[in-house]
Amino acid sequence: MKISKDIRLQRQLQSQLQYLLKLTTCGVVRWKRTAALNETFTTAVRGIFVATIWEDSLRRYFSLVSSEGWSQVLATSADCDLVDALFSAARSKPPFDVQKAITDIILSRS
Repeated sequence: MKISKDIRLQRQLQSQLQYLLKLTTCGVVRWKRTAALNETFTTAVRGIFVATIWEDSLRRYFSLVSSEGWSQVLATSADCDLVDALFSAARSKPPFDVQKAITDIILSRS
């Protein structure tokens, strides 16, 4: 049945996003901001997948692509509220501050 398949896929999406959100919140998964004009963040998941999350003027998007380039998941905030939560978590984690690290190294040697 198509309805049960759609429900199963929706539950699978929620489960995957919930797991990734938990790993992000715990600091296991670190998102990096890309050079895209809009706010876009990406991370490698177990070296097998690349997850990307971004927003435009309408909504937020999440994609999961295999290391071979095959799209596994594409979801929007209209599909699942967890896309919003994951985007917020990715944005709130501060990126590694290279300038501060260099300053700390220089000051520790003086």
